[in-house]
Amino acid sequence: MKITDITANQLSTGRLLIRVHTDDGVTGIADGSRSLAIYRAYFDEVVKPLLVGKDALQPTRHWEALTLGDGDRATRLPPQIVGAVDIALWDIMGKAAGMPLSALMGGAARNDIPLYWSQGNGWKKTPEQMLADVQRGYEQGFRFFKVRMDWRDYRQDANPEKDFAIFKMAREWLPDDCPLGFDANNAYSVSTAIMQGKRLQDLGCAHFEEPIPQYDLPGLKQVVDALDVPISTGEQETSRWRFRDLIDQANPDILQPDILNVGGISEVKRVYEVAVIRNKPVMPHSPVAGINSAASLHAYSTVGNAIRPHEFSDEFSGDLDQIARLFNEPIMPENGRIQLPDRPGLGLVLDEVELAKAIVA
Repeated sequence: MKITDITANQLSTGRLLIRVHTDDGVTGIADGSRSLAIYRAYFDEVVKPLLVGKDALQPTRHWEALTLGDGDRATRLPPQIVGAVDIALWDIMGKAAGMPLSALMGGAARNDIPLYWSQGNGWKKTPEQMLADVQRGYEQGFRFFKVRMDWRDYRQDANPEKDFAIFKMAREWLPDDCPLGFDANNAYSVSTAIMQGKRLQDLGCAHFEEPIPQYDLPGLKQVVDALDVPISTGEQETSRWRFRDLIDQANPDILQPDILNVGGISEVKRVYEVAVIRNKPVMPHSPVAGINSAASLHAYSTVGNAIRPHEFSDEFSGDLDQIARLFNEPIMPENGRIQLPDRPGLGLVLDEVELAKAIVA
């Protein structure tokens, strides 16, 4: 089965659809995260010259060619480019084998996966506004939650008091048996993170995510050592080697790889192996409904000790009904959980009529 083309299209949902086509008529799909122009430029200039004509059933070999080089040239492509191609190739593998991806990766430890409701933009919301978003998730059946501040590292220590007020109001409203995490999104200096973390843990915070800038591993080690609340991070790491360094230098309590940012299924599987070896719980970052969420859930389902909920947010997904219409049998949350199908590949088949309506470029 040979690769014949790799395409990118902008959809009216706001997402990019990445497709890898083969001479057997089997097509693999993935979501893209950058602009359409960037994906098409990389595909036309580097990816297609490397992969067209190659065996589609060798995703790991192609991951290495795109990430490290093919012997004749060094590539070093961005992991979001490699990851989208890799996810689509694994989808082809599953479809060709007639097996769901979880089975192809060794078998699912669970097919019924709880989700946590993730709501952000705390930096520009009042506590009351964030509480309303939390309540909306509760009404939909979610029982695990996270509030995100979305400050980023260039807005250090901007407003920790309001951040805490947001968490406190949501925590006081939620029932005691509904865990609530807090995501600073790289917002704090080490000292502020420690002070904030002590207040959060006193209120029973389930996890404290990205308390300081992701590049400050020695600083993160200080935060981890000073607090009892579990510290989580990893969504911005781009390889197994970065996760190795993250563990060795900062020792966070929970690892949060993003399946696209880390380079796709081929690499997230390796990160999970590192996590198991180092006895680190994992809790993936891939909150957007659609194709990559399905890929992340398939990979996560194969980790035997991965019992924490998977992230989900409707904020960046667009209209969920519109996304669902793109597939013959969509994979969507129900009562705060997702039931993974046993259909081949990702378990998603595009509705070609609806897709034609949704393609805008």
